[in-house]
Amino acid sequence: MREEKSVYKALFSEQESKKVELSTITKLEEYEYELDKGREELMLYATDAREAIAKGVRELNRLDAVNRLAKKMLEGTEQAAKDLGIDVPQIKQLKSAISAYENQKKSLTKVLK
Repeated sequence: MREEKSVYKALFSEQESKKVELSTITKLEEYEYELDKGREELMLYATDAREAIAKGVRELNRLDAVNRLAKKMLEGTEQAAKDLGIDVPQIKQLKSAISAYENQKKSLTKVLK
């Protein structure tokens, strides 16, 4: 009877060991899957970020050109309005838009470059 108990005990112990090994292997596979899946997602995010930054840089360059043209036109229009003695509300609005753009451009330039 003692031998039977020791045999059962050894078998039970061996089965427990296999269960632990199987659960460990399963966990390793889960980690591998998560890391591979996560790495693929990060690559997609990085690609999206690069594309967004490139688009942002192009838009920043376009707006710089618009800003330069707006400033030139503003100078001439402002002087003409002053000479005529009239108030042109669009001048004030454009000055405000130029100022807002130039203030925001400083922080955007840091992000986009």
